[in-house]
Amino acid sequence: MPEAAVVEQPVTENSTGNQPQESLGWRSAISPDLQKNEVLTPYKNVNDLAKVHIETVKKAKDLEERVGNSIPKLGENATQEERDKFYTSLGRPEKPEGYELDPDKKNAPEWNKYWEDTLFSEGIPKKTAQALQSKLNAQLTSMVEAHNAKILAENTKAAETLKTELGDKYDASVVLVSRLWKEWGKTEVEFDKAFATESSANRTTMMRFLLNVAAKTGEDSSLRGTGQRAEAPKPGYDLSKFNLPPARV
Repeated sequence: MPEAAVVEQPVTENSTGNQPQESLGWRSAISPDLQKNEVLTPYKNVNDLAKVHIETVKKAKDLEERVGNSIPKLGENATQEERDKFYTSLGRPEKPEGYELDPDKKNAPEWNKYWEDTLFSEGIPKKTAQALQSKLNAQLTSMVEAHNAKILAENTKAAETLKTELGDKYDASVVLVSRLWKEWGKTEVEFDKAFATESSANRTTMMRFLLNVAAKTGEDSSLRGTGQRAEAPKPGYDLSKFNLPPARV
């Protein structure tokens, strides 16, 4: 259908013949209360108005979708209900257990409980919490591995130092220390196991201490390759107070 021709109304004089009357053009066909509305006056014809209206409707729909998917700012005096709704919209689970921080059940239950409650109370979204937990676990693992590596290096260095000090008597010294530990300490825990979780400093210090005690009391005769004590105990040592083991290893 061809577009209807729009005929602009000529400007006419008013009844006094002095002032020109405004030409309404296409607006002459609409109700009088709209004819001079400033929103409509810029448009020369109905087609121009229709084009702008179509674009306006489209923009309005786009804006409505954006507003519908937006998250309003939480007010300073928001109620707990408003806060819960806000945090839920951000992605916080409905309850602390919903974070699923430890699906493989590798952590202690009290560890998981603490972080689930803490993250929930702070309104942290589930994905953010999982990402933070992953980074925290990686950091803790790295710290533990570094600590264990340091202890292992210290133990290795300390053992090598002691071996150098004792030379070919190292193996016999270890046996002697273990024997003294068991007989004098009256413990069922073997010497090496007693220091399994300690630093190398404690273990080597105790070994040197026991070896010195053995030397002072004549208990180091096994280090000299003989079944008899090489020297008599020095004055002041009452050996009757000790349950002495045999001299041989």
